[in-house]
Amino acid sequence: MTTKSESIDKVVSKRKKSVIKSDKPEINNETAELKDIDNESKVEELSKMVMELSKQLMSMQTQVAINQAPIYVQRVQEQSNIVNSVQPNEYIKVMSLLDNRLNLSTRDHGLGRTYSFDEFGETQDILYSDLMEINSHHRNFLQAGYYYILDDRVIALAGKNEAYKHILTKDQIERILSNENDALSLFQKSNPKQQEVIIKFISKKIINNENVDYNLVDKLSKASGIDIKAKAEATIDAKTATFDKENQ
Repeated sequence: MTTKSESIDKVVSKRKKSVIKSDKPEINNETAELKDIDNESKVEELSKMVMELSKQLMSMQTQVAINQAPIYVQRVQEQSNIVNSVQPNEYIKVMSLLDNRLNLSTRDHGLGRTYSFDEFGETQDILYSDLMEINSHHRNFLQAGYYYILDDRVIALAGKNEAYKHILTKDQIERILSNENDALSLFQKSNPKQQEVIIKFISKKIINNENVDYNLVDKLSKASGIDIKAKAEATIDAKTATFDKENQ
């Protein structure tokens, strides 16, 4: 026979089990919520890491592109009036110092993009990236002073500071042609190629029967060791002989 006390104990025991069972899902829910929060935190942290790595990768790619570019950005010694870099898409003024047509191309044998100058003192705006290619493929022209870069930054970046000490500007060449007081010293300062250009200027005037200062001709002839007048007259005689032969 089951006593009344035993029946009560059974009921209480069943209720405790029921309470324990009903509490378990609530504990599981709380644990799941904590796991979700932890996962979200990890996802957010990973996202930040991915973004940071992406930034670093872009920075590295940009640096590699700069390093591979042909002298687009180079370090130079600090100078008060020189900026350390020039942008590839920046336009740089360039002047021709020849009295005849000058073609400057970004590739050998006139290939690539070509910039043409028709007269002495003509200027054009050339992309810095193109100018660096031109300097590379027309190194002799640059050294000779057939064209003049009108930007101190580019001269410094190209490492031509020393060469430009012996290259005359348009104004200086005109001072020689006008036989100014410093004409002889300027001529002697210029490099041999520019001296040839100046002599051709004067010879052309003699050939075309233009006004010429023969005191200047004499000074420059002695300084260069070239008889400018005789050379010009020989060209005139050759042209006359060719003309006579063609018209016989």
